[in-house]
Amino acid sequence: MFTIAGIPVFASPFYFLLLMMFARGGDIVTGIVWAVCITLSLLTHEFGHALVARHLRHEPSIVLHGFGGLTSRTRTGRDVEEAAIIAMGPAAGLALGLVVFAGWQLLLLFGIASQTAASVVYALLYPCIVWNLLNLMPLWPLDGGQLLRLGLLRWLSPQRATRATHGLALAILVLLAAYVLRSSASVYTLLLLGLLAMQNVRALGGDTGEATAPVPSSVAAELVENARVALHEERFKDAARLAQQARAQSGVTPMLLEQIWEILGVATTELAEYEEALSYLSRAKPSERVRQATSRSLLALGREEELQDVDVIHVRSVASTRGRHMNRWLWGALSFIALAISMVFGTSMKQFFF
Repeated sequence: MFTIAGIPVFASPFYFLLLMMFARGGDIVTGIVWAVCITLSLLTHEFGHALVARHLRHEPSIVLHGFGGLTSRTRTGRDVEEAAIIAMGPAAGLALGLVVFAGWQLLLLFGIASQTAASVVYALLYPCIVWNLLNLMPLWPLDGGQLLRLGLLRWLSPQRATRATHGLALAILVLLAAYVLRSSASVYTLLLLGLLAMQNVRALGGDTGEATAPVPSSVAAELVENARVALHEERFKDAARLAQQARAQSGVTPMLLEQIWEILGVATTELAEYEEALSYLSRAKPSERVRQATSRSLLALGREEELQDVDVIHVRSVASTRGRHMNRWLWGALSFIALAISMVFGTSMKQFFF
């Protein structure tokens, strides 16, 4: 469809059915306004995810479909980075909603608000606020459900965290379905709840990679071995290419992933891609080779003051400050989401929806 900031954006035919559903019953101008506002809201949300993923070099792409939007990317291998990517989506969407509401308040203040402006503001606020709040519910695979699972991983094993996440999602979906049936809601709402329930049932049954531990990939292991040979033979571009291919495979174990980070870090250091090298070395298992590559990259970037902290024990935390940045981004996004929710229910904004 198009590309923004190096991130490709696609739209499925079902997305246009979604727009038509919201445009039905009104005139063509109203339909166009809703289509533009929904698209702007969804893109803002998805680019919240995608820009952080791009910053972490995880090759994001965006698809607009019949149930909203989806940002596809490679996995980061770190829970805090996953959480930061996930949280920035609803944070961006809510931020747009608050900006729109602030603009509406200014129109009211200066006495230039009109019925047309009110219609446009509502068409923007509804997807920005209501959809992002619903997206934060603890329902897998919505953002709230993914954040819940990552939070549970701090206290539970991956298997128990996964079961708890999907079990809670199913319980909430049953309650929502009962309410929807009694309130004569749209077929679209029932279809969406049914789709979410099906995904959670399948996950509990082991049909997705989230429900069980990853199965080691023989293809990934072979690619890593070939990458090691290329690195030994000083074919650094080939080593980086093979390691990237290995990272893209499904079922890559944490141990194999650490080897991939080391190969990528060393290879990109030799290719003089020092910033990129540090992003990989920060995730590699501590070793003398990783330490040497980290020191070389820091020197090349003029960051000599960090060299004194580089040793085998602390190489991960010093090789890059990205981990600390992701922690700040995550807590910043979560704090903003909490603030936005309090503003929605604590100001006149709630009159738009409730």
